Amino acid sequence: MDKSRLTKEQIAKIKKTKRKKKKSDGREVSSEGHNEGKTPFSVVEVFVKPKQMQSLFMTFRSSDVGCDLVRPRMLTESVEHGRGRGIVRDFVFRKFREQPKAVFFITFPKGVAGGSFEPTDRLLKPGEPLQLSYTAEVEGAHKPIYFVGKAYFLRKSFYVAESPDNPDKPWVGTREEAQSKLSKDVIVRGEDIIEVRVDSVTSMPNGPGSIRRDVLDRYISNAQLYCIPGGGGWAQRSTQGPFFKSIREPLDKYIGQAAVKHIENLQIVEFGNLGEITITLKEDLLGGIEYDKLLQVMVSKPNNYLREINTFVGFLVHFNIAENVKEGLLRTFNRKVGKEEEVFIPLILERVAESKEQFRLKFRVFPRDLVEERSKNSMERGLQFMPPYTLHPGSENQYTYSKLLIAISQCFREDEKPEDEKRTSEKLVASVQGRIAERKHEFTDDKIRSAFKDRVAAKKRKEEG
Repeated sequence: MDKSRLTKEQIAKIKKTKRKKKKSDGREVSSEGHNEGKTPFSVVEVFVKPKQMQSLFMTFRSSDVGCDLVRPRMLTESVEHGRGRGIVRDFVFRKFREQPKAVFFITFPKGVAGGSFEPTDRLLKPGEPLQLSYTAEVEGAHKPIYFVGKAYFLRKSFYVAESPDNPDKPWVGTREEAQSKLSKDVIVRGEDIIEVRVDSVTSMPNGPGSIRRDVLDRYISNAQLYCIPGGGGWAQRSTQGPFFKSIREPLDKYIGQAAVKHIENLQIVEFGNLGEITITLKEDLLGGIEYDKLLQVMVSKPNNYLREINTFVGFLVHFNIAENVKEGLLRTFNRKVGKEEEVFIPLILERVAESKEQFRLKFRVFPRDLVEERSKNSMERGLQFMPPYTLHPGSENQYTYSKLLIAISQCFREDEKPEDEKRTSEKLVASVQGRIAERKHEFTDDKIRSAFKDRVAAKKRKEEG
């Protein structure tokens, strides 16, 4: 080809084509075969193409990968049901409207935190959206990667790892088909599963994200935990369905009772971005609580009775926040309960782990905000949950907690800036504030005043004809 006859645009296009090629997994690489961008799985990536996803899912056939499933529709009705954990046995690709999609074979999920993944009055329906997450080792990554998937429930099935007709492939079908087509010795090796369509997976090399203790210690202090016999206001069922009654009395009525266990010697270890709070204690969480429905077996083995414990005992964490965090939180959400520098968050116990000389507790943030109506003329004056008649679709939408995470993150980023950058920011802020102060008593600027005069003059001329 005679390059002298080509335009500049054509030459640039040829050079770009030679410089970049597509690998089989869809990432762009240079002509030497090296990634032009960052190393694989070093940043958040979204995988939607079958070839990309197939290489990621091969780990399911070589090892047991645990999978967490969430039913968002259930979270709008219950804080205890709709979460489960299973194992991904295998995967296939099937066509849906001529588009190939991945289908996971997952052992029927077991409920977590004392609830049921599929209550008898809320059965799974084909097409129901699911949130899927798992951690797995993949080729090219130096450590296990956390994945989040967008999924939909297809059907319940029966799974046998080795098909009688083809040992290299699994047998999948309904239980009725299994009983009619498979021998008894094959059936005993099978298990009930759910088939889940996965449209996309997102890799998060650093996990779902959290704020750790070294950062939290800068901005929160005086952490305390209240254990309220009777479950507190958030464990009281209403007569209108699976919702919760509001607290009409002052919060002191609940946390000031003699029966309430007040724990001061604790450490908040982590705030998780998905609505999880980790706390360490040096004493037994439930020890010393006098409540007739809280049996000793629940106190000694709390992980076996989480549903009952969360019904009989309400957990409320309280702490003070730094001045700069307070300003950021009040600016975006000023309805929180308590004083300006205080934060109260209702919790649900999810797990108790006993370690050396202390207990490590994992809580889930209650998916409703505890707020206070301060207007004297309001019939709803006092403490209540927001929204009043329905639950949030997920704990990440709990305003007090989510806005708190944002405020702490912003303060941390600001504090970590280099000194010269801080000085530049301070000068800019001072300049803006000075300009505002100068024009504090001026209601309009020159342009608006001039435009207003022109409109008045035009109106006067029109009236005079």
